[in-house]
Amino acid sequence: MGTNEELIEYLREDIRACKARNDKVIMLWTANTEMFLLPEINALDDLEDRIKNNNPLPSSVLYCIAAILEGVTYLNGSPQNTFHPAIVELAKKNNSFLGGNDFKSGQTRFKTIMSDFLIGSGLRLASVVSYNHLGNNDGKNLQEDKCFQSKKISKAGVLDDAIKGNDILYPEEDGKNKIDHEVVIKYVPFVGDSKRALDEYSSQIFLNGTNTISSYNICEDSLLAVPLMYDMIVLAELFTRMEIDEEKLGPVLSYLSFFFKAPITNHNEYIINSFSRQRETLTNLLKVASGILPDDTTLLSFKF
Repeated sequence: MGTNEELIEYLREDIRACKARNDKVIMLWTANTEMFLLPEINALDDLEDRIKNNNPLPSSVLYCIAAILEGVTYLNGSPQNTFHPAIVELAKKNNSFLGGNDFKSGQTRFKTIMSDFLIGSGLRLASVVSYNHLGNNDGKNLQEDKCFQSKKISKAGVLDDAIKGNDILYPEEDGKNKIDHEVVIKYVPFVGDSKRALDEYSSQIFLNGTNTISSYNICEDSLLAVPLMYDMIVLAELFTRMEIDEEKLGPVLSYLSFFFKAPITNHNEYIINSFSRQRETLTNLLKVASGILPDDTTLLSFKF
């Protein structure tokens, strides 16, 4: 297989060949979920030592490093821990761009909408249980526990933004700022790429009552994801050319968060993971870039 350095150089040669044939190259990672093996690599010198000493590194990390060194934008459509702090620092050092993690196409996108709706309605969402079964390679791969842990972690954070947005329903004291959130994924070869997603949303309501909404969604998993791939590639290419006050948007293209389950940003203290807010942020950025006034949802112009 070769050493880390040899593999990275091989990948760089492949990327250079692509660049020779195309005006712009963007790398979109769509491989199956990797095992969640590594602790975070925080320091750039630690990453460089791991490469030099041929310590085991996931394929996605090697591809990402090669893309960064060649100035190619790397978008991570899988949930594994590819974007260690050291990787983001390497991208910043080389003026490269990143976006991720994990495509948000079906059940998780619906979950961000439902949590917005319920908590925004003043109902304390207390439990969310999701069950999936599918028969493609993604489903088969996720039967490995170490791979499933990567997926479970990426799915777990989608409710955090809704919780943080309402400290009345979710006060910090006594651990009341939590939602019971469980995700189950099973491999059923017969259904092929037809993903079956069942969700149960239980909320606490007036006088300790309970309100439960259940949903059942059948979808072609790949066909949901492919249009998102086109959108994020087109927008990623645009964002690599945009500047605000003569500064690039990177290294993390945070405005692509709309497309990812577990978005990363340039500022960890400000991560939006809400469908409506992500869409509004992205739409308004594109309007401003086009010279159009962003949406004014106050409607004050109609009051006078």
